[in-house]
Amino acid sequence: MAPSCTIPLPSGPLMVAFKGDDVPKVAFVQPGSPMYGKFKVGFTFVELHLGTGAIMAGLDTSELVQALNDHRDDPKRRMKLEMSLPIESTIILQKGLQNHGLIIEDRFDNKAVLTRFTADCPIKREVRVGMVVDKVRFDDAYEITGHSASEINDALDAAADTLSKCTLVLKDPSVPGNLSPRSGNTSSLRMNKGIELPMGTCNEIGIKFNKDKSSLAEVVSSWDNDEIRPGYIVETLFHPEGHEFNGFSGKDLTDCIDRTADVSGRTITLVNPMDAYKEQSLSKYAVTKIALPVHGNLNDFGIAVSGSPASVQRINTMSSLSGLVLPGLRVQKCVLSDGTVFEDLDAYELEEVITESSGTPGRYILLLQSNSKSHSSTNNTNNNGSSGFVKQQQQQQQQQQQQSGIVECTLPAGKLGVVFVGNPARVVRINPGSPLQGIQPNMIVDVLTVSNGTYYDLGTAEFTNVLKKSTLEENRKIRFITPKSSTQQVGSVTDVLLPVGKLGVTFRGSAAPPAIIKRVLENSPLLHKVTPGVAVDTVTIKGRDYMQLNATELGQLLKDTSEITGRTMKLRNISDSSLFAKMPDELEVVLPAGKLGCTFAGNPPMAKTFRTHSALASSIPPGMFVDRIKNKDGYSQSGMTTRELVDLLNEYIEEDGRILVLRNVKTQRPSERETVLPEELCITLPTGKLGVSFKGRRLARITRIHDESKLTGHVYRGMIVDSITVPGGSSFSGMTAKEAAKILADTKVVGGRTMVLKSPNSAYLSSRNVRSDDQSVGMSSQDMTANFSTTQSIRM
Repeated sequence: MAPSCTIPLPSGPLMVAFKGDDVPKVAFVQPGSPMYGKFKVGFTFVELHLGTGAIMAGLDTSELVQALNDHRDDPKRRMKLEMSLPIESTIILQKGLQNHGLIIEDRFDNKAVLTRFTADCPIKREVRVGMVVDKVRFDDAYEITGHSASEINDALDAAADTLSKCTLVLKDPSVPGNLSPRSGNTSSLRMNKGIELPMGTCNEIGIKFNKDKSSLAEVVSSWDNDEIRPGYIVETLFHPEGHEFNGFSGKDLTDCIDRTADVSGRTITLVNPMDAYKEQSLSKYAVTKIALPVHGNLNDFGIAVSGSPASVQRINTMSSLSGLVLPGLRVQKCVLSDGTVFEDLDAYELEEVITESSGTPGRYILLLQSNSKSHSSTNNTNNNGSSGFVKQQQQQQQQQQQQSGIVECTLPAGKLGVVFVGNPARVVRINPGSPLQGIQPNMIVDVLTVSNGTYYDLGTAEFTNVLKKSTLEENRKIRFITPKSSTQQVGSVTDVLLPVGKLGVTFRGSAAPPAIIKRVLENSPLLHKVTPGVAVDTVTIKGRDYMQLNATELGQLLKDTSEITGRTMKLRNISDSSLFAKMPDELEVVLPAGKLGCTFAGNPPMAKTFRTHSALASSIPPGMFVDRIKNKDGYSQSGMTTRELVDLLNEYIEEDGRILVLRNVKTQRPSERETVLPEELCITLPTGKLGVSFKGRRLARITRIHDESKLTGHVYRGMIVDSITVPGGSSFSGMTAKEAAKILADTKVVGGRTMVLKSPNSAYLSSRNVRSDDQSVGMSSQDMTANFSTTQSIRM
């Protein structure tokens, strides 16, 4: 298992991108991010700790991003990450970098491994030790793969000497089949020429290409640059903003250079004519790569597309991509930074993908020249091969739709030819030849069943992702519903008895409750007993109701209690939001006298376990902490530790009517520490020693109640002794600690004495009354003072 780290997160945006269907991994960290150098590409998400003490685990990528956005203002949140390696990462060594600081040595069967880096390495925050240098790409487009450490070090030194930029592709050596075979020759590194062009048109910079539109661009003459040799082929024109123009004819390349005349930093790569024509021809490989801005959609970029497959219809002259994107170019691919590739999209699909991927760095589109030929006939093959299926399915679907507004379809392998939008996914267009011709626009995807389970209530992005992964599967099933029938999907309330062991059910909704059943596996003991799309209202375990659980909390609870029998789960229609059980912000629980049969733990204190016959098990909801304890006489204490709470419960164990004030751990904070004493108590004193200590040179107050005290549970520390009354008419008030102790000691054999205690904040303290001729006391006040010790605390 890889080592892990827990990193504090500042409030605000992190500028970190995650990827992964189930387990989020760090895919990109922007240089200006507060996590730059702390988060590394490939780190795997484990847990998100919130300032409230809540821990969110088991999140997928979309749920993690949602949780980070929901709690972006929490300055105390932390994230635990497993320090795993990415499958692949790319770093760039800029031109003129004489000391890159990377230590590359042979490891793992003579593979070039990055083993460490020097303290002054300028890219140490970007690289990961332990990865293999799988590929080196030079700025003239020449590549070497699978070379030894010494060969790669020599190649990097040669590039530094010639002020060339290098791109290193690093790969995780532990992934089977991840490393590339050996290719390229280090002795040929300078055979291909990469040359930076100055600003200006072809005429202004002194370069001329052939004007034949049927062949690759060939240098005819160059009168200001000896490196641009006549006869060489221009393989690629690189734009400094990440755009690339590959396999252009001489005329098209001339136009492209002229359109970008005001751009500094353009580079062309020249290759040997024989190499250029070995595997390339204009009709197949004239490709424009356009790096898209991080934020925005096609409309924001000023690009209009139409048709199927999508082609550029026009581009706004004020667009930043004007001059780079031309009308008539066909969109071959749209590629996202996580490696997701969309091919042969129509205009609507392309617009949707670009819109939904807004905010993702590294995305780009590939545009083909209008005379380029597609190499795929898959769509035609699939459509022709399924023509009989289409007729039969269409008739069946139309009949079902007329009867109930619900259509169930069995899908063939391959693409569906349907465009979806929204959440849940909704049909907006059915392309000609689609196997779903019987489906009507605006129908909603209710349930999708594939080989690994059943999915419900999917948004467009999640739905299309599942379809993409299952493209080769036969017998996938989709249930479509009309909007008016969507409210009849599930029953209102269902109580389900949960068996012991694994349930085979997955949930969604980790950002906020309620948890919603997402999928029921084929081997689940709850198959056909629960329906995807219903929400979990409560889970009852040993008489305790767990409510308002998100997917992460519910999953952990079910896992922790998997061996407990008798668990039940109450399910509701998600639309019945007003009927769901809700944990109150604050709750008062009246305690019986005697032992509670409950243990507390944590800070603030929370009930953790209950004995079998505990009267409190059903009274204290999970997820609530003890904020205060109150007694019937007006005493209360807040801000306690668990130890202090237990001591107070034991001290007043015989008191009936004690109250625990509970608060919701998700919505409330603990009260400040505060002790509230009763305004007044009148106590009938037993004979003998009381086991109470007093302090006070002016007024006596209780400072300690000893373990063996007869007044335990009846008096409180800090209360003022206002008066003591002895049968026979003697009454004392306004006593010092010494005087009160003496009076109680001299009258300890007298039954029926009463003592009035008052709060130190009371405005009604009695005036001093300690008379010297009082017969109930064996001496005058003056004699009592003379015989008292001078210790500050006096015990009775």
